[in-house]
Amino acid sequence: MLPPRALSFQHRSEADQLRTAVDSGGTAVLSQVLTGTGGVGKTQLAADYARTAWDSGGVDVLVWISASSRSAITAGYAQAGVEVLAADPSDPEQAARAFLAWLEPKAGQKPCRWLVVLDDVADPADMRAGGLPPARTAVSWSPRAAARPP
Repeated sequence: MLPPRALSFQHRSEADQLRTAVDSGGTAVLSQVLTGTGGVGKTQLAADYARTAWDSGGVDVLVWISASSRSAITAGYAQAGVEVLAADPSDPEQAARAFLAWLEPKAGQKPCRWLVVLDDVADPADMRAGGLPPARTAVSWSPRAAARPP
């Protein structure tokens, strides 16, 4: 579920930079990572991009995953598999794999335009373990260890 726009959200040049980085046109394999300490607006920036992409018809499928752990990432992909593919919800790992496979371009078929946002990634290794899709993905990541005082 896409988070609501913050009442105090103000458009920033970073939003335009994110659009430029991701919206290169054509078929592309892209990932964009937003990093920074908590509270700087990574989630709001990603949500603004996602909302604009969805509202403008720039994507056919939009998935927002609260990605604080590997299990949360798997659960998010599994939920997408259940909703998009009617995958079996009793096997989240299989539902997640089915959804990720569905995202892959298929020869001879019009590619699906999709956007997956992994919000609040705690450990980048969780994305690799969760089978990060090889295309249009935005990630917000707070390097928590770097943000903690010594």
